[in-house]
Amino acid sequence: MRRRFRPPHGPRMVPALARPAIPPRRRRSPSSAARAAFAAAALAAVPAPSAGCGVASATAQVEAVTERAELRLGDGRLVRLAGLDIPASAGFDARSAARALLAEHWAGRTVAVALLAAGPDRWGRWPADLALPERPAASTELLQAGLARVRPEFETRGCEGERLAAEAAARAAGSGLWNDPDSILDAGDLDALRGADGRFVLIEGVVRRVGVGRSRVYLDFGRRGGFSAVVATKEEPAFQRRGVVLRALAGQAIRVRGVLDDRLGPRIELADPWMIERLDAAGAVKEAKPGG
Repeated sequence: MRRRFRPPHGPRMVPALARPAIPPRRRRSPSSAARAAFAAAALAAVPAPSAGCGVASATAQVEAVTERAELRLGDGRLVRLAGLDIPASAGFDARSAARALLAEHWAGRTVAVALLAAGPDRWGRWPADLALPERPAASTELLQAGLARVRPEFETRGCEGERLAAEAAARAAGSGLWNDPDSILDAGDLDALRGADGRFVLIEGVVRRVGVGRSRVYLDFGRRGGFSAVVATKEEPAFQRRGVVLRALAGQAIRVRGVLDDRLGPRIELADPWMIERLDAAGAVKEAKPGG
């Protein structure tokens, strides 16, 4: 039997150039969703003060303010200050002024973040409010400066009373957009109303008639073809709990807010009790008495 030859100094050595190259193990970088989830989990463990709307559960750094006055956080999320309307009208460009204020006071700061929804909206924006220990909440600061209007949303229910008070103070002082004579439209000015089709507006006037249909209550401010505010009858109890009895508003001066729709004549659909305010003879808001 032939014996296999073995070198005297251990196993056969292969020259380095002849060895097959072993590629280094490639590390997979985490996806953006994974990074955001990790950052959110880490931030959630950080104690934070309460924000103006909701309770802050995390802290984050504000890296930038967008052209639309939204805020980009360090973890990549885009925040929309929920429950606000920041108009960019020709009379007064509140959006540019709001962007400048947010950039000056909030950009580069570590802030408390109160997320007001379980996920982002269809445009990838998180409805939220922001707070710093030494300042009002970001939404409140814009309202106090007259750079935003209250726009009731589901996510901000429970915050409207405080926000409307901040808005009223700015309006009384004529601050920001409230110095524009077109900041509140007259219910009888049909030309102005038609020109505002599709926009979020505030409208004041006297309810001339209350009409009740099968599924809606109509608050008519003028004759046929004039402005109307419309409420689904199923929403009536919510308005009454806020002290607004819709069927008793004939002859009363009120202010309504919402998106104007002129497809069937100028009208606003009122889906939230805070979208309507009763006014006294001087135009001031009458305090609503729940259940009244």
